[in-house]
Amino acid sequence: MLFALSQEILHQIMFALEDQNTTYLLERSSGRLADRRTFPDDRIPEGYVELPQWGPANGFRMMERFVTVVRNPRLQKELRSVLFSGKGVFKNFKNLLKSHPQGEKQWFSFHEEEMTQYILQWYNQLEEICGLEQLGDEPEDNDELIHNDFVFRQYEASTDEENFVRAANMVMAERETQWPGEIGLALSSLWQEREEQSGSQQFFSLVVETIGGDFAGCIRAILYPSYARETVLLTSFFIQEQYRGLGIGKELLGQCVSQLQERGIRWIILADLVIPSFLQPSLTRLGFVGCGGGYVLKIDHGDTSSLSGSGDEKRPPESLL
Repeated sequence: MLFALSQEILHQIMFALEDQNTTYLLERSSGRLADRRTFPDDRIPEGYVELPQWGPANGFRMMERFVTVVRNPRLQKELRSVLFSGKGVFKNFKNLLKSHPQGEKQWFSFHEEEMTQYILQWYNQLEEICGLEQLGDEPEDNDELIHNDFVFRQYEASTDEENFVRAANMVMAERETQWPGEIGLALSSLWQEREEQSGSQQFFSLVVETIGGDFAGCIRAILYPSYARETVLLTSFFIQEQYRGLGIGKELLGQCVSQLQERGIRWIILADLVIPSFLQPSLTRLGFVGCGGGYVLKIDHGDTSSLSGSGDEKRPPESLL
């Protein structure tokens, strides 16, 4: 049996992750934390689990993501300068924020949100390990709910950019949880670099939001290479965690393909290193074919059809839709 993740336990885990002087273990049934040094050997005692990895590199990446959402241009510039100063980064970062109360307040909120998301991702993985039901698998058919409760529209930078940046930051944080250590940081950085490329070369973007106007997800494409006219690369494709499990990702991808077809696009590349297995049947139905670590779609105008392929490509690991 796995403990219930209460706010009290959540904050205890946050404190434990940022305590670089002590290594903690967690009792699976109660959520109680214990100093690993209290156990006689290096083995993890039965009924206990390790906390997710969290070190200075994770903290630095979180500060980098925070700088992208800072509303004060002057403070944003100063914080970015601190990040690249090379000395006393963590201390100087916090000291600078102390002289900007509004920025410090925004940091506390951002820090709380990111750490909560990081721990929730780890907790969901524990549920899966324990054999418990984990939310997130997309149902085959939920069209009525999707079209009654969600709106699919073109991306508008003036109104969507802040929501997109915040959601993209959460995606990067999730990757660092799903792939602990340096590989998680590398995948997060790779995704961020491609996002920055997308922002400067954006060709097509589609947003999904609730009827109430809450940002739920996004898909973006750029002409690739930059001189191409009929080939695009999908640079962003994600649904925010609270809206997953409703089939929104598949609908968003389908509408994207249809609208790109109307724009004369013939080739669509999905080159994400981490593609969820539940999305693969939808990719196949739309005509995508596995190609190395990604998928490629050829659009025959007037008809969407698939390329020939064996269909037994190796399944990639789970991701974020």
